[in-house]
Amino acid sequence: MTKYTDSLRGYAFEILRRDGFRCRYCGADGMKSFDTWLTLSWDHLLPKGHPNRDNPDYIMAACNFCNTADNRYFDLAEERGLKFDDLTPDELVKQRMPYVQAARRSYRKFWEEKVKGNMTSASK
Repeated sequence: MTKYTDSLRGYAFEILRRDGFRCRYCGADGMKSFDTWLTLSWDHLLPKGHPNRDNPDYIMAACNFCNTADNRYFDLAEERGLKFDDLTPDELVKQRMPYVQAARRSYRKFWEEKVKGNMTSASK
């Protein structure tokens, strides 16, 4: 069998399969759409340097947007009062969810105001 080195077919495949090829934050379903599947990646639930960071139990499926939605999450963890030790993977997802959802709401507002239904001369 061919060995793939990319995330979708290679190193993240088992994580994505375990999570049903579905983003744990927004539910984007990579089994229903090839285009959605192409957006999937994996997300580390623990910061760099944490001893369990690369433990597959602490890595989960995420679409590219949700994975990077709050890209300063770990940098701002202390300021936000977040903790990582002694939390289950589900508790870590629940802890990060409000930050991902806030970013999604902000992007949606922008999309609704600036993109949706906005016909420019280039699209006419």
